[in-house]
Amino acid sequence: MKFLPTIFVLAILLIIGSHPLVASNPGKDFLITLDGSKLTGFIKTIAIKQKKTQISFENNLGTTYTIDASTIFGFAFEEAGEMSLYESKFLNGEWQFLKVEKKGLEVSLYKSSERQLQYSGYRSSPIVVQEKNPQIWLQFKGEEPFRIYRITFRSVLRKKMKSYPDLTKMFGKRGFRYRNLSMIVDSYNRFHMNNS
Repeated sequence: MKFLPTIFVLAILLIIGSHPLVASNPGKDFLITLDGSKLTGFIKTIAIKQKKTQISFENNLGTTYTIDASTIFGFAFEEAGEMSLYESKFLNGEWQFLKVEKKGLEVSLYKSSERQLQYSGYRSSPIVVQEKNPQIWLQFKGEEPFRIYRITFRSVLRKKMKSYPDLTKMFGKRGFRYRNLSMIVDSYNRFHMNNS
């Protein structure tokens, strides 16, 4: 019976803590936890640092958290009237956020953040550099993401997509060039779905 007041207090705290799920004006942005839960709020900043990539996330109660890329599956926010989705990926020994350009069942296309922080020396302040050509990444189902380059994309994709020679012989032709990677990813996913 001594624990009855404690249980009552915990129940009240649980009800108060669940308030964001039923808020009348939830945030437009959201993050996705590692277990697949969706938490609404607002993405305040995306910070790309030397060793850690983080976001600043404000929940519907106004509490702001700094969240490492390694601790969530991804996040989404409204950008120029459209929702942009980012996923956490372990790349070159670091956790980073990659923007989802084309999500598919067999292969997905990602783009690195167009803004990078660069450090000119030890203990120096970072300089924000806008990349004209962001990094492009592909991820095949069950594999790690890998960066794809303009010069070698045809040879790399011919090896990776060799089971569909009708598609690979189009690489380099009009509509199947590096700038058309989104369409190539769509085509590969369709080829795979039609032949399954």
